Amino acid sequence: MKNFWNILGSRETSNDIQPFRLGIRAAGLCCAVGYHLDAASCALRAHMDHFQESDFRTRLGEKLLVARLPEIDVWGQARLARWLKFAIMDCLQHTPELDTRTIPLIWIAPEPARNSADGTDLDWYAQVFDQTVDQLGKQFHPSSAVLPQGRAGLAQGLEHAIYLIKKGKHPYVLLAGVDSYLDAGHITHYLKAERLQVPGNSNGFIPGEAAAAVLLHKAEVNDAGVQIVGYGEAQEPGRPDGSVPSRAQGLSQAIRLALDTSAHQYSDLEFRISDQNGEAFFSREAANAITRVASSGGQKLPLLTMADCLGEIGAATGPAALAYLSELMPHHQSPGHCGLLHLANDNGLRCAVVLQYNPT
Repeated sequence: MKNFWNILGSRETSNDIQPFRLGIRAAGLCCAVGYHLDAASCALRAHMDHFQESDFRTRLGEKLLVARLPEIDVWGQARLARWLKFAIMDCLQHTPELDTRTIPLIWIAPEPARNSADGTDLDWYAQVFDQTVDQLGKQFHPSSAVLPQGRAGLAQGLEHAIYLIKKGKHPYVLLAGVDSYLDAGHITHYLKAERLQVPGNSNGFIPGEAAAAVLLHKAEVNDAGVQIVGYGEAQEPGRPDGSVPSRAQGLSQAIRLALDTSAHQYSDLEFRISDQNGEAFFSREAANAITRVASSGGQKLPLLTMADCLGEIGAATGPAALAYLSELMPHHQSPGHCGLLHLANDNGLRCAVVLQYNPT
C-alpha cells in the first residue's frame, strides 16, 4: 500500500450538485465512549461521556478536561492510525465477503493550517495513511485518497465518493475520518486563543479524539435503510476570533443546497445534528442559519450533538455523525426519518447533509 494514496486539494465550492443517493451499508466508530459503534451509540443515546482530567494544564496549573481513549502507549501519527484501524475494522466486520482491493478509501483529515503549528506537512498525512493500512493488513484501491478539509470536508468527501461510484464504477467507497486534539501543539494554541473549556471560561470546547468509517454505495429511492439524499457546501466570511462577524450566510446557503438536491423541503426535516462544541460563535451561527432557511414563522428542530459526549473530534465529526445516525434513525428512539447534519470549519467552509431513513 506504500505510496498508494492521493491528496485531494481544496477547491472552489460548487453549486452544480447533481441528485444522487448514497446508502450506508455498514459503519464503525472508535471514540472516548466506545471502541466500536454498538457501544458508542448506546452511550450517546444515554448522553454519557468519559471526560477526565489530563496531564495538560492551564497557565494557572489547573488540569484540563479531555475526552481521551484510555491507551497511553502511543501518540502522534501512530495514535491516529490506531483509532482509524479500529473504526475501519468495526465497519468491515459486517461485510467480510468484500475484497477491499476493489474499494477506495477516502480519509477526511485535519486541515493543513491547523497542523502548521506542529511543523507538519503533507508527509504527515501519508504516514498516518500508510500506518493505518499496514496495521489493518489490507489493501485498498489505488484511487484511495486523503481529503485534508477538516469537519466541513464531509461534502467534498461525499462528492468524491459519488464520482468514484459513477465514473470509477466502484460498488462501494469507504469514507473515514480520524482526528485528535490531544497534543501539546494543539492544546497550547487553543489555550492562547481562549477557546478551551477551562475554569473561568465556559465558552470553549473539550479536546477529544475519534475515528469513524462508513461504507457507501449507490442507493435507489425505495431501498431500505439510511440514505444520504442531499448535500451542499458554501463559504462563510465570519471567523470565530471575531475578526469578521458571521451572518450565517455560508451555512444558510449550504443548507439550501442540501435541501434542493435532496428534493426535500425544510418542513420535511424532523431533527438536526451538528458539530456544535460549546463555542457560542457556532451555536449563534447555526441558530441564525436555521432562522433564515425555515419557512415563515420558523420551525424549531430538535438538536442532537455529539461533542457533549465525545468532546471536539474535528475531522472525524462528519463520518462519526453518519455512523451514529445509521444506528439511531432505525432505532425505536429515533428522532425521525428525515434529518439535517451541518458542519462548520474555522476557515469558513460550511457543509450540510440531508439524510432519510426508509423502513424495511
